[in-house]
Amino acid sequence: MTETVRSSTTESDSTLWRLVQGVELMDIRVVRWHSELVDFQAREIQEFEPVFSVEFRHDGETIQFKWDLDSTLSSTTGHRVAALGLSLLQTFSFLSPEASAYAESDVIQRFVEKTAVISVIPFVREAVQTMTVRLGLPAVTLGLIRAGSSGPQVFSVRS
Repeated sequence: MTETVRSSTTESDSTLWRLVQGVELMDIRVVRWHSELVDFQAREIQEFEPVFSVEFRHDGETIQFKWDLDSTLSSTTGHRVAALGLSLLQTFSFLSPEASAYAESDVIQRFVEKTAVISVIPFVREAVQTMTVRLGLPAVTLGLIRAGSSGPQVFSVRS
């Protein structure tokens, strides 16, 4: 049984590697940018509660990922201070028709977790920081992405 799992994992990693080698990042664009200050008196943020999600579309020539972030920022007393919303559209193109053959749902899911997220998170990090500062709140900086996670697990607030 162990040999079967190892063989399957190796084959799966090989397929992912072929997909990674067969695509190129073409575009990342903002399709939604929303921030709303709810508590005009608040000057501190205690909690940042991000919810990340991603959808994909594959048409044989490109793979597009739509990344959504919705977040609530709360004060030290637990009251809602602000809401943030962001959607990004990320487009990869296939370098050859053969490369699209590797774009099966399970491989695309692993591509999201291991490759696509790395190129999109800097945009998310910058947007969150910019929106919080523009609302007159302390800057929120998203942490690093850890292997196997779909987004940053920590954040810091600069006062």
